[in-house]
Amino acid sequence: MPSSLAKPFIVIPARGGSTGVPRKNVRLLGGEPLIARTIKTALRATLPGRVVVITDDDEIEEISLHYGAVVTREEKTTGKATLDQVMVRTIPFLRSLGATDADVLLTMQPTCPFISSGRVREAMKAFADGAGSVLTVIDDRHLGWRLDEGGNPRPDYVARVNRQQLPPHYRESGAIIGARIGDVVKFETRIVEPIRLIEVPEGEALDIDTFGDWAVAEHLATRRRILLRTDAARELGMGHAYRTLALAYALARHDITIILSHDKPLGQEFFADYPFKVELVADDLDVLRLARESQADLVVLDQLDTHREFVELLGEHSKVVTFEDLGDGAEQANLLVADLYENPRVPAERQLTGVQNAILAPSFESLPRQAKFRESVEEVLLIFGGTDPSNLALKALEGLQAAKFDGKVTLVRGLGANLVDPADYGSLKLKVLSNVKNMPALMRHADLAISSAGRTITELSCIGVPTLCLAQNAKELTHTHTTVNNGVIMLGLGALVSVSTISAHIQKLCVDTELRRTLHERALSATVGRSNSGIVARIMKMVGL
Repeated sequence: MPSSLAKPFIVIPARGGSTGVPRKNVRLLGGEPLIARTIKTALRATLPGRVVVITDDDEIEEISLHYGAVVTREEKTTGKATLDQVMVRTIPFLRSLGATDADVLLTMQPTCPFISSGRVREAMKAFADGAGSVLTVIDDRHLGWRLDEGGNPRPDYVARVNRQQLPPHYRESGAIIGARIGDVVKFETRIVEPIRLIEVPEGEALDIDTFGDWAVAEHLATRRRILLRTDAARELGMGHAYRTLALAYALARHDITIILSHDKPLGQEFFADYPFKVELVADDLDVLRLARESQADLVVLDQLDTHREFVELLGEHSKVVTFEDLGDGAEQANLLVADLYENPRVPAERQLTGVQNAILAPSFESLPRQAKFRESVEEVLLIFGGTDPSNLALKALEGLQAAKFDGKVTLVRGLGANLVDPADYGSLKLKVLSNVKNMPALMRHADLAISSAGRTITELSCIGVPTLCLAQNAKELTHTHTTVNNGVIMLGLGALVSVSTISAHIQKLCVDTELRRTLHERALSATVGRSNSGIVARIMKMVGL
């Protein structure tokens, strides 16, 4: 029989009864009945008249017909008949649809909703190459045990090694099993030599039997492909990279890819320490290509100002969210997140603004950390971003010296910031830290902070640390979160603020306990209830995902 001309007839058995997950074949998964997913997959791999649902249930029949399958009915049974027996009984019906002995009967289970139509094509190629039957399997190698004749446990392996070092051990996934129709009639089974195995990944191998399985299925059904575009550089700073990392963690159940520029190695160095896939691009055309090739559901742009044409082209295939965007591209995006400053050209219903929409490092949420208010200022924390391009840390240190501050001083330097030698400030009890991983644990010990006007201000507010702010540049002067209501005293553009002015404010806060207490309480009040998960939920809802 010329197997290369064989046609696939796909049979989907779907009983109405189910004990693990009642009515699971018609239960909604991702907004559609479970069985609909398998029917749609089958229809992408063969002609409509060759996709058959076998059922004993009126509702399953109605749904199957609606989604384009042919339906044949069976009497309600105890469920003890094997699928091989059911398939043998179904072959006369397949013949009535035009099936011949040379054609292939493929059984697809509706409880395996994530198998791809490409697996059907792999199966048919295997038959064309001489396979007698085809089964989808998953590599389930592990350190197993068995019981001997006396009921005693015995290892089912030769040596205790890592899982990856064990020989492959395949488990049937149940998603696809098939054989030629003539062979199923002859041998009364779908398992016919020679057997070919098609290995599938974990998601495609999922077989829903319990509500635990259903929870996994709901995760997979709502998982999105998300691209996060950002960069880090001395002139750009590290804030965008830090926020993108926090966003990646908040969205980590989805398929995340971080996109960085070829010519900005600082960002590449930063993300090398984290478990996310990274792609490097030369320009916006590369970003468009990646978005289209990956069929991205969402593209997040955290690069400051974007261009209209670029965002319009992205929006043809993906939802687009921008951060801190004053460019004309923001007007074309589905959503702008602008916790630091608003874009007046974007309608309010397409903006998320204010500190309640500030994405922070996950460590700010892992514990309810809060600075303990002390009557005296014993420790001052200096943080000026990942690069400190205006070297404001040096001016702040001079201000502390001029104020004759005798407590502890901790200076945090980012990856792109110039080094500072504590010996140059011998009158201060100065400790310099670099690339701190657990920032909230450090912040909670501070009685006062001096910082630039980036997202660090919101982080300090969450911990309740009163803060003196020096803007790195004119743009930072427009940031709306550097206010007394957020626990911050804004001193202005750092390059124009004198050392004596910084010194005077340090002295004022050291002696005015009530002012510091007010700033502490207002900071905590402004940020109470803020969470990355809440912000991400708002973003996904507002863009329709």
